[in-house]
Amino acid sequence: MNIGILNTGNIGARLARAWVAAGHELVLAQNGDYWNLEPLLEELGSSVRYGTIREAAEFGEVVLFSVYWPRVDAVLSEVGDALDGKIVIETMNPLGVNDKFEHYHDLEFMRDNSTTEVLQAHIPKAHVFKSFNILPAPTLEAAAWSKSVVQPNVFYAGDDIKAGKIVRSLIEDAGFKAVNVGAISSARSIEQLSLFMHHVANHEYNGDSDLVRLGVSVIEANPGPVFREGLV
Repeated sequence: MNIGILNTGNIGARLARAWVAAGHELVLAQNGDYWNLEPLLEELGSSVRYGTIREAAEFGEVVLFSVYWPRVDAVLSEVGDALDGKIVIETMNPLGVNDKFEHYHDLEFMRDNSTTEVLQAHIPKAHVFKSFNILPAPTLEAAAWSKSVVQPNVFYAGDDIKAGKIVRSLIEDAGFKAVNVGAISSARSIEQLSLFMHHVANHEYNGDSDLVRLGVSVIEANPGPVFREGLV
């Protein structure tokens, strides 16, 4: 499958490695601050090439929209209509930034909206999905969990059932178990879960030094629920 990555940062680079290993062809693009992609391009070989934002959007049957939230409008102005008809997987969290360049979750926005729904409104002819926004980038590789008893889930939400099956397969190609959260409005719950994990990291695991270690999974009881007479 042809995949365009907008933008190839910490998340995009890790998924690029996994998707190339799974046999996909990629065009990598960057937005904003540039860091050297040459080592990654050399590592991944002929299955990957560098392109502009527009070129990556045109190339991909699926496009990873891994963009800094305040930069969405600027990126969309470069993309134009190139995302029409495409499956777009967006990884954003609704982070605001103050005049000291300190980032914070936009709680007012999160009460009634999600980055996924906003992006879908901007590109109505695309099939937009939320995914890959909960795991910190250094843990967004299956190898990070090789010795863990429980593997983390990667959740996804979007409206198109057929496109959702492709999103699911790409999550699995990245080395994770995909969990369907439902319609695009459920992206709000996924973003709230990301905020919840941030709170857990800060209060249970002493802050940012361990924030990058955390994931979350849905666990099925095994051998199963224990029912007792007279009790639920």
